[in-house]
Amino acid sequence: MSYTSPPPSYDELYDSPHASTSSAPSTSLFGSLKQSLTSLTMAPSKIDLEVLPFDSVDMYGEPDKDAAYSLSGQILVKLIPPASWFCSDVSQADESFLLESLVVTFEGQSELVTPQTGHAACRLIEFSKELITDKPIVIRHSWSEGTTRNPAQWYVTFNLNIPGWLPATCNTRFGDSTHEEPEVSYRLSAVAKYREDKPVQPSSSWRTACYGYMKVPTSQTAKADGVNVTINRFFIPPPQCTLASSELPEVPFRSIEYLGTMKEGTSTTIPGEILSKLRMRATVPERIPMDAGSFPLLVKIRPDGLSPEERKRLQTPSFFVSVLQNEVVRSSMSSHYAEEWPVPAPADQPPTRPLPTRRLDAREYECGLIFNPPASTSAARSYSLLPTGFVGKFDLSSPSSSPSSPSGACFADARFDADDTWLRVRVDIPFRDVLVDARRLPQYEDHPLPTLRPSARGPLLTVRHSLEIALACAYDSPSGPESSAVDELKFTIPLTFVRVQHGLRAETADAGSPLSSTSSTSAGEVRAIAERMRSQPYALPAYNTLYHKNGMRREDPTPLPVYTKDPGAALSEGGSAEVAGEQRGEGDGDGKRPAMTVCKQTPLHKVAAVLAPS
Repeated sequence: MSYTSPPPSYDELYDSPHASTSSAPSTSLFGSLKQSLTSLTMAPSKIDLEVLPFDSVDMYGEPDKDAAYSLSGQILVKLIPPASWFCSDVSQADESFLLESLVVTFEGQSELVTPQTGHAACRLIEFSKELITDKPIVIRHSWSEGTTRNPAQWYVTFNLNIPGWLPATCNTRFGDSTHEEPEVSYRLSAVAKYREDKPVQPSSSWRTACYGYMKVPTSQTAKADGVNVTINRFFIPPPQCTLASSELPEVPFRSIEYLGTMKEGTSTTIPGEILSKLRMRATVPERIPMDAGSFPLLVKIRPDGLSPEERKRLQTPSFFVSVLQNEVVRSSMSSHYAEEWPVPAPADQPPTRPLPTRRLDAREYECGLIFNPPASTSAARSYSLLPTGFVGKFDLSSPSSSPSSPSGACFADARFDADDTWLRVRVDIPFRDVLVDARRLPQYEDHPLPTLRPSARGPLLTVRHSLEIALACAYDSPSGPESSAVDELKFTIPLTFVRVQHGLRAETADAGSPLSSTSSTSAGEVRAIAERMRSQPYALPAYNTLYHKNGMRREDPTPLPVYTKDPGAALSEGGSAEVAGEQRGEGDGDGKRPAMTVCKQTPLHKVAAVLAPS
């Protein structure tokens, strides 16, 4: 009789030597299969780039080819760890790469889309800088088990010299206020060239082994997405102490005076020998901040060489003002602009060499859905800067005229016998930043919105501003007032609107009226305003403003102010900020007459202009 033992339990079978021996091949097979699939689906390590500019570039003053500004930043070099979709945790030994080249590129372009000129584009500047000028840089990192799988990072600092002649960044604003399209834009990009840092290995192919070929690691390329860079252009007001003798000391910039005379041979209703002797001068700020909201205007009128009887018959009832923004758009870069500034050659301009990025509203022109005009097409457009409801009319009244006979300014005063006696009127001219009536804004929802722009001459868009003054003149003939003649003299002077950085604007002292009862200033006394200037982190002048190209120091024509122990002492000791005898008057276009005074004043600056009848 035979005895059969019961079968062993599951645990005993699993722990038996036979079980261990038989399961080993299956375990090694699964590990080998896992390793094979991981190696087949694994993405190797790679290098990624990102450009990080520090800040925008702030330029000051007029465009200058001899000036340069610094644009600094960092390029982030990231080493992406190897990964596999079959296994997220991939163990890898130390990795080493050689960064052979790292080039940062600065590009600038200008685009404009208008119904008159279509889509216009040009390249303003393009240059590159190699940041690795010596031997390749070794990038090494270990992806050992248990360490973080985040990309390893290195920072490479760069510094570029940006030319000072470049136009400022600007955009086309649409009426819906939700998006803008670039007109002048700048970009920074980077390209890296790298390869694995491995020893050279012989090739396994019999053909390459016969010829002694070696397996050399191939170079790879990594590109960074372009990053926009903003270029601003500001104007710094002069020191306040230099504006004490200005005709308009309350504005942050110097004043400039324009002199007008009538053209010879012009047919007029008033006798030419009378009207040609009427002198008119207009004083405006040399530069007007765009955020000021208004600017002062000083008008001076006098008859020169007329007899008392002729002066008595001559009157100026009123004058009109109009502030215009004149724009000239082009379908290609201006030839004068290309000659004045070092722009890229025509072979590097579109369409021969396309731009890296384009506006979204230019797709219809690129596809041919909208016809593009010829390259030499240009168009002009004009907008009024005066606010809605402001007619720009100012009625004049002489100090000696009675309210019952508002005939306008008369020159019968005996003080006009002197050569330096002028009739002076000061008014404030308001302006707006959106050049469209608020009721018409819905019409510009999908169209470019006309806005106030700084005065500048660009490659595709030129913006100029002007002030038009129309002086109404009346002359009573000797036969009687019923046969009086009326004429209108037009006077056009240029204006310059600029951007002023808020941190650099000088603080203007609040000066009282020179004719007020609290003023203790003697006649003819002018106070030099001395005040504490704000901290100006970017107020250092450019090198070319202090030294010539040969290194010689330039002579400073502006003298330094007199030293005072306490800067506030000058404010307490000084008198009025204006010459005694001048009175300010403002008109609002509703028939209010600005006050006028007859005084003697010698102008500081004269620029010839033309005064022509309408």
